[in-house]
Amino acid sequence: MKLFFKSLILLLFLNGTTILAAIDQHAQGLSLDVRMIGIWQGEYTEKDGALKSWIQTRNEDGSYRIEFRFIELDGTIHRLTEEGKWWIDKGLFYEITPSWMTQPDAYQYHFQDNGCIAFLLVESYKSAEDVGQYQFVECLSDSQPSI
Repeated sequence: MKLFFKSLILLLFLNGTTILAAIDQHAQGLSLDVRMIGIWQGEYTEKDGALKSWIQTRNEDGSYRIEFRFIELDGTIHRLTEEGKWWIDKGLFYEITPSWMTQPDAYQYHFQDNGCIAFLLVESYKSAEDVGQYQFVECLSDSQPSI
């Protein structure tokens, strides 16, 4: 019996971070669509013609990192990196960047036949004018391309 408890304690200690992360995520009621985990690429042409492209890494712990590159019409390039959390709730994809957002953006999403994901913004605290209009596609990257 002593060996059982020692083994149990050792197992909990070794797997502690994984178990605690799973418990924390479950306690928050968050779920993930595992098909979305990985490195994804996307781009969007702004209304003024500027090009926004990005590489987003979604992790299995619900965190993400996006590296944006904006190319203005005059050729000026700006770069920006965001980090935050992502999850699925009631069939919608949510993401929030806590450093500047107080509410998450929500997107309808569906997987296309080619394995890419199409997104449509359906709820946004900061970009209400884009709701129902901002849509883009992300495709899974085999490797980390440079942007």
